[in-house]
Amino acid sequence: MFCTFCNREMPKGTGEIYVLDDGTTLSFCSSKCKNNQVGLKREGRLVKWTSKTLILSSEKKEVKKESALAKEIEKKLADNKSAKK
Repeated sequence: MFCTFCNREMPKGTGEIYVLDDGTTLSFCSSKCKNNQVGLKREGRLVKWTSKTLILSSEKKEVKKESALAKEIEKKLADNKSAKK
């Protein structure tokens, strides 16, 4: 069984089960997870300390961000190389 909030595996017989009005059950490994989801209405994927965040961040492709200055320098270098030829 896994925690609904942080996606951590829970040993059998531990944790808390919270039942909503519509009958869905939420299982939590600790009161920290329960308070974050039920009381504070946070999402596990947006909180940095959860393993759901780690899973989502590892799935993202690394995108190299370049500043405008770096693009200008690269363009000038390309222009210089073409002018020398």
